[in-house]
Amino acid sequence: MLISMVLAMPAVAAELTLGNWNIQTLVYPGDPKTVFPDDHIRSSQDYADLRHWRDAVSVDVMFLQEVTSPAALDAVFPVAEGWEHCVSGQFAEAEGQTIAPVCTKSGMTAVKPTTATRVQYPAVALRPNSKLRIISAVDYKPLDVTFDDNGTIRRIRWGLDVTIQSPAGSTLRVLDVHLKSGCFDDFISFRLWNTDPATGQPASRACDTLGQQMYPLRKWIGAREAAGEAWMIVGDFNRRLDAQPGAIPDEVWIALSGYSADKTGHDRDPRSDIQLFRQPYENMSTCWREFRQPNPSGIVNPDAYNILPIEFFIYGTRTVTMIVPESEKQFPWPNPTPADKTRLSDHCPSSLTIKMD
Repeated sequence: MLISMVLAMPAVAAELTLGNWNIQTLVYPGDPKTVFPDDHIRSSQDYADLRHWRDAVSVDVMFLQEVTSPAALDAVFPVAEGWEHCVSGQFAEAEGQTIAPVCTKSGMTAVKPTTATRVQYPAVALRPNSKLRIISAVDYKPLDVTFDDNGTIRRIRWGLDVTIQSPAGSTLRVLDVHLKSGCFDDFISFRLWNTDPATGQPASRACDTLGQQMYPLRKWIGAREAAGEAWMIVGDFNRRLDAQPGAIPDEVWIALSGYSADKTGHDRDPRSDIQLFRQPYENMSTCWREFRQPNPSGIVNPDAYNILPIEFFIYGTRTVTMIVPESEKQFPWPNPTPADKTRLSDHCPSSLTIKMD
């Protein structure tokens, strides 16, 4: 008698790579307008080099900041080559369209902007033939706490809330952010992240605006934790989270985690604690390091020569088990010239590998 046995093989988790890149005021080729008056006008070679840089990073999904339109994004991540991408619904709002992320796939035409100005938005791009799928992209509007610029109330960038799914069906919720600039390591008051900015007035200091953004950011984290979801926040935080001395956490880290210990270890923050992790952690930035000022005492503007990163992957306990150890990488432009930093991007892409069932 022959007995046949079928053994169930354990599912093998797929290794997938996430990218993060502030691509610096990206407009579409030939756009007559720029974000800032002194922006470099990129040539066809510049766009080709951005695509070369994209391929060197080689991620499944890239989370981006400072994209001005679907057409701009398509110049580096073209749907004609199988890429799929989405841009924040703030673009649609500015264009007078239905307010939702503008997603472009194969066979569709990437939309050019028609407005009089160019504005930076977060975006996401999915690689051709990736094992991942983007199953949802929605806006997270509460990050727009607005900013009082000498009496003119200016808008702040929304978050782009993207859900990605593995071949086996597991999901990861990723919030792509580009937070308020101008408060890289200065003090932020605790009262700001404990107060709903919707009940107050726009701030006129960058550190106060960044502090106000902590309330909705912590709220998003709390909602993911309560729902039992694996989550991650990716993007340009415009904050050097590793700049604080010794055991004293950065105020942004305190605001998001809810943990603020005194010298005795007593937690002074009445909110519930959320355990957080981040990559990179206590690693210097290698981006454009060749052009840093070698004599710090001679620096006129220290923020122009920072050696600590401001872009991060932040995640909680349900995601930490998915992270492949030592997989976070930075991708500086090889053999750079001073002109490369201007014509390509003043930020360099980074990546992080995860395992998803």
